[in-house]
Amino acid sequence: MNTAPFARRLAVGDSYTFLMKELEKVDENILEPLSGTDWPRDMPVITGGGIIESIASVDVTYASTGGEDDNLFFEAANDIPVIQADMSKSVARTFNFAEYMSFSTMEREKMEQVGRDPETFLNKGLHCDKLIDRNVYQGFEKVNSTGLVNNPAIARISAATAAGGGTRWSQKTADEILNDINSAISALWKDNDCSSDALPNHILVPVEQFGALVTRKVSDDSERSILTYVLENNLTAQQGGELTISPCKWCSRAGSSRSDRMVVYMNRVDRICFNLTQPLRRMNTEYAEMRIKIPYFAQFSEVRFLYPSTVRYMDAI
Repeated sequence: MNTAPFARRLAVGDSYTFLMKELEKVDENILEPLSGTDWPRDMPVITGGGIIESIASVDVTYASTGGEDDNLFFEAANDIPVIQADMSKSVARTFNFAEYMSFSTMEREKMEQVGRDPETFLNKGLHCDKLIDRNVYQGFEKVNSTGLVNNPAIARISAATAAGGGTRWSQKTADEILNDINSAISALWKDNDCSSDALPNHILVPVEQFGALVTRKVSDDSERSILTYVLENNLTAQQGGELTISPCKWCSRAGSSRSDRMVVYMNRVDRICFNLTQPLRRMNTEYAEMRIKIPYFAQFSEVRFLYPSTVRYMDAI
């Protein structure tokens, strides 16, 4: 049997394959998954403290013997009211993150030949930042923790009913949406003795509602978006403050009966925060059977609602 023609065809095919490989240009950019975290924007963080079990804060409330008017002192009075302090402690748990990357020494040598380092490559895939994002907004169901958008201790109100009969913002005018936002702000402000330090400066809304605020106009003959109108006329702005409205994917279906939720709060470290007690740290490299293992560790606390009264939820928007 004469195999020469087949050998010639095989040689031609191999040459073509080699030529294609030579002409191939490898893009130096690695196409990573598209994902994002927003907790640095929405949640103050206190960094440092080391590896600990929990974080405690001391709460104090003041009261005076007698009623509010009994502090008036008259010459004929015999009793002087006494100021009293009631102190309590609240404790926030800490959670540990641990993950390691593993690759063989052969894999490292191969990647280094093409100018890549497997450790740098895998470092971008560590889940620490995503885990913190979930901790900040939602908490962890398996340890019964909650976050910024679903704390059951936070007061909740429902959106007002529009003229058309619904509560969703897609059915409301600019004035009705502004009324919802101002209702939440005023309720929160009133519950904190109308203190200027209690006026909220941050609002989170679902992505869909935020998109509507940006794209919908105040009216057919206006160039201003509803978002601009709300930012100019809200109660916080009228009191000399500045309000930020941001989109948040965690607000979708976070409300009662899985409705969409708006979160109104004071984005300030002395009102609400969490502790990053141990930022992500690279541990000692381990070598075993021609494999390299590099552990990573971090620790953070659950969200600390230092003043729960400065947060308000509005559902069914």
